[in-house]
Amino acid sequence: MSSYLSKQTVEALPETGSKEWWLLYLLAPIVLGAISMLVFPALVYDRFIWQYLWGPVVADAAGRPVVHDGVRAVTGYNVVNTATYLAAVGYSFPGLRAYLRYLNVTFDARLAYGFAPIIIAGGAMRALEDIGLLGDYAVLFITPTIYLVVTAITILALGVGALARNRGFLSIPGTVGVVGAIWAVGAVGWAFLYGATTAAPLRLWVPVATTGIALGVTALYYWGVRFVDVAHLRHPMLLLAVFGQLWDAAQNLIGVTFLGYSPKMFLTNLIYQATGFPGSTFVLKFLVTGGIVWYLADAKPEMNRTWWWLMTFFIGAIGLPMGVRGSLRMMLGV
Repeated sequence: MSSYLSKQTVEALPETGSKEWWLLYLLAPIVLGAISMLVFPALVYDRFIWQYLWGPVVADAAGRPVVHDGVRAVTGYNVVNTATYLAAVGYSFPGLRAYLRYLNVTFDARLAYGFAPIIIAGGAMRALEDIGLLGDYAVLFITPTIYLVVTAITILALGVGALARNRGFLSIPGTVGVVGAIWAVGAVGWAFLYGATTAAPLRLWVPVATTGIALGVTALYYWGVRFVDVAHLRHPMLLLAVFGQLWDAAQNLIGVTFLGYSPKMFLTNLIYQATGFPGSTFVLKFLVTGGIVWYLADAKPEMNRTWWWLMTFFIGAIGLPMGVRGSLRMMLGV
């Protein structure tokens, strides 16, 4: 009976890749969600969406647990929302892949550098939320909604970039870079302006120190790997990955050593508490990043080009926004 129903379902579905198939792909989650909300409103919204998805975001913005119709929501990740986010990311992959193919996007170092300003802007917006400058819009720049906002802007920038490329104005990486640069300069500038015009502390040496440490150690890495007989260790993508992770490590080092902060991540804080060594996070990140970069450099000739690009870019994209966020928060004493 089960195999018969499965066969009938497959035969009833539109051909994979057709317009009807994509319409079903896009509308199915929305329709199923709407029907579930109508049939089981208390269960679906109060006990699922509110308690585990939207409520924690509102609680984060409010800085305290919040209650809706007797259901309490607290800030932070939990098993339910983590599994839901992962499922949503997995479900989005076919659509994102088709979108990038349609735009004829080339995965190379130029695209990675074009994306970098948008990622930096995301980190700066998270810092502005920490500072309390975003008002009613704060919920848009708290995890996980900030990822949706940054992703939406990136997708839009890619589309605009494709139009600009087709008209001979700018390449896709160039357009994405311009969009990200305008956003990043605006967000970072707002943080500096706030510090310069209010009674908030303005430790300008903090972003200078964190950026300088990351650049300096990345330069040492670039110089040192020339003595190692492994190809691609100086690839621009790997340099971006090293710099991103070291920027995050540098802001942890400065915060713990000079300003009384503790590492925010559970594992790095655990190691710091166990060792009492202020540079433990920096050493850990340097060693782990070095190992990952070594593996990626060695695997580049055999690995699928797109997967290699995604994995390498992901390593840098984790560190970049954390470095920006931490540097701006400590600059303003938050």
